[in-house]
Amino acid sequence: LIMIFLINTLLIYFLYKTLEKRGLYFAVVILSILSFIMSFKITSVFKMNINLGIVPLVSLLSIYYIYLIKYSKKDIKQMIIISLVTNIITALLITTLNYYIPAITETISINIEGTFKYHYKILIIYPLIILFSEYLIIKFYTFITELQNNIIISVILSYIITGLIYTVIFSVLGYINIFDFKSSIFLGITTYIIGLLITLISALFINYIMGSKKVRK
Repeated sequence: LIMIFLINTLLIYFLYKTLEKRGLYFAVVILSILSFIMSFKITSVFKMNINLGIVPLVSLLSIYYIYLIKYSKKDIKQMIIISLVTNIITALLITTLNYYIPAITETISINIEGTFKYHYKILIIYPLIILFSEYLIIKFYTFITELQNNIIISVILSYIITGLIYTVIFSVLGYINIFDFKSSIFLGITTYIIGLLITLISALFINYIMGSKKVRK
């Protein structure tokens, strides 16, 4: 879990420092794909089940914060569109994978096909949930930063307010008829808690690479 977060963070840092604005767009594409694929995986952390997709997802949202701090919020819709298109293409590719019939010896392919086929609802729900969440996060973050200038507080409050959408609601809708309602709620809450801890670390990272001074154009 920590290793995934570190890799994601280093990826954002490297792309931003080398390619600046264009690097953030590349990071959105990469982390959107990782977040989508990992959203099919449930793992145990501190004896709590969480959706592993929360790790790259928090890193993905960090890119939006960086963009809002460094660049204009007027054209951030382009980044949302890139994320949406990436998720749709990823969903289509995964759907196509389900029609692939591997050879008997290709055990890994069989397992992958079964996993995606069993959780087909996520292919539809995930892009919509993320699209709505990204929109709300931008709105809330912009509103909060108009009240105060602390980056860390703004990032954490944005997650606290909007995080329930892409954790609890996604868990309930994405895993309906797979888990019972109570288990889905618990999965969403535990994922939300872990996501909050990761968001705190991400906020420190954002504050570090951007500095305390906010730049707006």
